[in-house]
Amino acid sequence: MTQEQKKKKIRDQIAQNRDAISKMISGADSYKRLNNLNWLRHQISYEEPRTLFHMSKRDQAPFLDHTNMANLGAAYDYIISNPDTPIDAGAIRKLHSILCSGTHITGGLFRTSDKIIEITVNGGRMHAPDYTQIEPQLNDILYRLHNDKSDVLTRAFNIHYDLIALQPFDDFNKRTARLVMNWVLIQGGFRPITFNKPSDKQKYREAITAMANGHTKEYTGYMSETLLRTQKEILKTLKKSRI
Repeated sequence: MTQEQKKKKIRDQIAQNRDAISKMISGADSYKRLNNLNWLRHQISYEEPRTLFHMSKRDQAPFLDHTNMANLGAAYDYIISNPDTPIDAGAIRKLHSILCSGTHITGGLFRTSDKIIEITVNGGRMHAPDYTQIEPQLNDILYRLHNDKSDVLTRAFNIHYDLIALQPFDDFNKRTARLVMNWVLIQGGFRPITFNKPSDKQKYREAITAMANGHTKEYTGYMSETLLRTQKEILKTLKKSRI
C-alpha cells in the first residue's frame, strides 16, 4: 500500500467514525452524551498534559497542579459551549486567558520579546518570528484557516502547527494550539484529538519537528492516526454507556 493509499484509507475511516459517533450521540439519552463529553474532558485536562510534558515528575509538578488541570477543563468547556464562535485573534486570546487563570502567566497578551522554540530544524533550534510580526502573521494564519479550500482536517492540523511555530504568547502555546485545533475540528463536525498514550510523548514532538523540517506527510499522518485512535476510544466509551 502506497503512502497516498494509506492516507486515503485513514481519512475514509475517520469520516465513517465521525458519522457513527454523531449517529450514536444524536440518538442517545443525556447520560450517554454526558459520558462522551466527560471522557473527552478528562483526557484533555488530565491524561494529555501528564503524557506530553517532557520532564521528570518532580519538574512536572508546577505545571500539573490543580489550577492548570482545572484551567484546561475550563478551556475545553469553553470551546464545547461556543462551537459557532468565529475563531479569530480575540477568540484565541480568550482561550489563552482561560488557560492562564491563576498562574504566573498573564493570559491573552502577546509576547514582547523574541523567542527560540525547542524544535530541531536542520541541526539547530527554530526561532519564532520577531514579536513585532505576531499580529500580522496571526492574521495570515487565520486568513488561511477561513479561506483555504482544504478539508477540515488539513486546516485543523495546519493551524495547530502554525500557532506553535508562531509562539504568540510567553507560555502555554502548545496547549493553546491543541485547543484551537480541536475547536476547528468541532466546528467541522468532528470530535477532539486526545494525546493520551505513552507513545505520544515522543511521537508528538517528532511530528512537530518533522513538519518544521518540511516533512508534511509525516506530521499529518501522525495527527490523522491519533484522531482515528481517539475516535475508536470514543466509540468504545459510547458503547459501554448505559442506555
